[in-house]
Amino acid sequence: MTHPESAAAAVAAVDMRDPAFRRDPHPLLHALRGTDGVPRDMLGVWLVCQHAECSAGLRHQPLSRDPARWPMYPMVRPFLADSELERLVEQWMLFSDPPKHTRLRRLVNGAFKRPVIAALRGHIEATADTLIDAALAAGVQPDGSAVFDLMATIAQPLPVRVICDVLGLPADDFARTKAWSDALAMIVEPVTRRCTREAAGRAGDEMAAYLRAHIAAHRAAARRDTLLGLLIAAQDDEGALSDDELLGNLVLLFIAGHETTTNLIGNGMLSLLSHPQELARLRAEPSLMPGAVEEMLRYEGSVNMVSRFVVEPYTLRGVTVPPGETLFFMVGAANRDPAVFADPDRFDIGRTPNPHLGFGAGIHYCVGAPLARLEAGIVFTKLLARCPRLERADDEAPRWRPLVNLRGLEGLALRATKA
Repeated sequence: MTHPESAAAAVAAVDMRDPAFRRDPHPLLHALRGTDGVPRDMLGVWLVCQHAECSAGLRHQPLSRDPARWPMYPMVRPFLADSELERLVEQWMLFSDPPKHTRLRRLVNGAFKRPVIAALRGHIEATADTLIDAALAAGVQPDGSAVFDLMATIAQPLPVRVICDVLGLPADDFARTKAWSDALAMIVEPVTRRCTREAAGRAGDEMAAYLRAHIAAHRAAARRDTLLGLLIAAQDDEGALSDDELLGNLVLLFIAGHETTTNLIGNGMLSLLSHPQELARLRAEPSLMPGAVEEMLRYEGSVNMVSRFVVEPYTLRGVTVPPGETLFFMVGAANRDPAVFADPDRFDIGRTPNPHLGFGAGIHYCVGAPLARLEAGIVFTKLLARCPRLERADDEAPRWRPLVNLRGLEGLALRATKA
């Protein structure tokens, strides 16, 4: 039931696996946000939909991010029991609590500080120009326009090339790394089929072998000019990182650095094209680009929900949730909460303030947020400057990936003309 007529109907049977939710989650999220108390989905997960409660909950450290602290974990084993994939995921800083999270995050933070990210601008701009050149050249039509798929030609390869550069990995094997990333995206999906988990398991095996080879090469060359080299140095010099932690978090950084930025670029462009007045406004006032990126993150973010596990009684909206339960903080709902955002279903590139939760909050706030913002801003600036007229090349409904949590397009055909 994803398009209910009333809030009461929404609570009766919340099934986010419904294809209608994947096409457009906002009607259900709006209805859930309007309910009293805390709704639950058909599997019993508590759904937190208000901005204030989501913001507070994501910052509440006694709530756990570690799935191993969920009582059902030994029975469910969602990442394929005793697999390479399960061992990798169990080491992620994303799925860990302090003090382990604090230690892992400290080792990675240095590579994502604003001055370090700012130094990447030239490389990102050159990469974006190369990809745009290729897309426009390959898509030339008889009338002089160019038709290209934004996702396949720019939104997907750009973040892969950038994160490979940050990590110190070769970026010339895009097809293979993209396939791994797609398969491993199921890790943050709340419900997956066994065949999907098995595909992710194979991807985990292959990616682990690939990264082990590059770790060995970096160590042999004593490289210290990449994030991988710095993490190896921390491991060798301080013993601050185990082999499993190093490998697992390299996988995490690769996937996170690719998936969310790809979706930000695709969703953001669709939002602009669906609101031509805002697109024209951005063309007329390029200085609005930073705020436009923030509004893209709010309006149609890359992530619908973030999970937490209750390890001690947790009270919200007059309800005490007992230990052992799972909470989904529905950031997609929080980002359109009318209690915080005026006219929340309106796409407004000048919106201020804009306290969206697109990158989370608290100690798990996305470490790569500055990099994602920079990449998206560069791509949109260059596309709008080089394509005076940009529009969708077909009349089809947007093709969303068949995922519940990660929200992104399978493809977005665009037509660029000179006038």
